[in-house]
Amino acid sequence: MALNSYFDFAENDFQYFKASYDAGIVANMMGAMAQGICEKYMKHLISEYYKPSDAIQQKDLENILRTHSLNRLMKFLKGNMGAEFSKNTQTHMRMIDGFYFSTRYPGDDSIEIDGDDVETCNDAIELCRTEVLELEQKLKKGEALRDHLQIW
Repeated sequence: MALNSYFDFAENDFQYFKASYDAGIVANMMGAMAQGICEKYMKHLISEYYKPSDAIQQKDLENILRTHSLNRLMKFLKGNMGAEFSKNTQTHMRMIDGFYFSTRYPGDDSIEIDGDDVETCNDAIELCRTEVLELEQKLKKGEALRDHLQIW
């Protein structure tokens, strides 16, 4: 599998996460990976379908592609592209937002992942992935594009 896009990387990470999840692994890296997977799925939508029309929008695009914040990515998708995740998916992604750092480094904000956290991570990934794949199908059929995305 050639890894050429955010989507390719998200799918690759998703397969690794699922193998670990199915094996019953509970580890901090699963939290960081879960956030990263959702992040890459959203960055895929932005990088493929957001078309800046001026220098300010181009700078906004460059900035959003550097963030790890799921909340910021969801807000960008909604505010700039008209794409909004379901409330359930938003809730799950907000619950894992911050795991990218808090599960990888020691300090005042670090946490230790438990089985319930891994379940939340799995749910967030599954929900995010499902909605991204649904959007992809609609975009491929030409159902969702106009000046901005109009879906969800």
